[in-house]
Amino acid sequence: MDEHGVIFDLQRFAVHDGPGIRTLVFLKGCTLACQWCSNPESHRFQPDVFFDGAKCIGCRLCADVCPNAALLREAEGVRYDRKACGACGRCADVCCAGARVIKGMAVTAEGVANEVLKDEEFYSRSGGGVTLGGGEPLAQPEFASAVLQESKRRGLHTVVETCGYVPWSAVAQSLPWTDLFLFDLKHVDPAKHQLYIGGDVRVILSNLSRLAVTGRPIIVRIPVIPTFNDTAAEIAAIANAVAAVGLQEVHLLPYHSLGQSKYRLLGKESSFVMRAGLDEVGFDALRDVAVRAGVYVKTGG
Repeated sequence: MDEHGVIFDLQRFAVHDGPGIRTLVFLKGCTLACQWCSNPESHRFQPDVFFDGAKCIGCRLCADVCPNAALLREAEGVRYDRKACGACGRCADVCCAGARVIKGMAVTAEGVANEVLKDEEFYSRSGGGVTLGGGEPLAQPEFASAVLQESKRRGLHTVVETCGYVPWSAVAQSLPWTDLFLFDLKHVDPAKHQLYIGGDVRVILSNLSRLAVTGRPIIVRIPVIPTFNDTAAEIAAIANAVAAVGLQEVHLLPYHSLGQSKYRLLGKESSFVMRAGLDEVGFDALRDVAVRAGVYVKTGG
């Protein structure tokens, strides 16, 4: 299938994003803007450049090949003007030190399926398959559906991880080819959702309700974020919303800060004020709150 899309990573042997051993395909572009996002390179649909100054050896080869004058030779090395950068990738191609890396590449659905199928033996033994994540994979609906369809044609189990903030048509397009949805639900209060994430949570809740009616397997995942949704009242409200649409399984995911270093590589600063997550006792208390809403709760990845 020649449907084209943009991905920024492909992770093999993933075990937390659906059953069994999986290959996780990260699609570029997101419809929300979570302040704590661990994949800031997923925000834009276009390629981005990671630059790690600590790795740069000052060879200046990148400046010689840049077509946009975004890299200028100076006495102390190279000055990088990100605003002029077109993320063409030529600098990364000649960077022998790995200081410049392109995040984002155009691929075909067939090409992705061919890569995924290289680990077919592991899927068959473990009940695994392919998971589309991001970013928001359904923000590239035609490409995502093509990858899912090609994967199903080759006998693979398919999972879509979604934030739900897309037109219903994008969800519906993926339905015939998706075995399981991992549906992230981070808050149910419209004002707080808008302040920390952007987007209208009512769209997300509507899509969750419509998806539940289809009978397709769905696991709702709640990342527990300090200062955002880590109180008993907030987790209870989310769990009650899940139970209200007839769903039965919720996963509470602990907050981590593993992606914070990526902001520096993108020349950005994270807007989220870091704070330690809940300890085991506090997390167990939130699990008990969610259980009282009438749903099965799993904690961890």
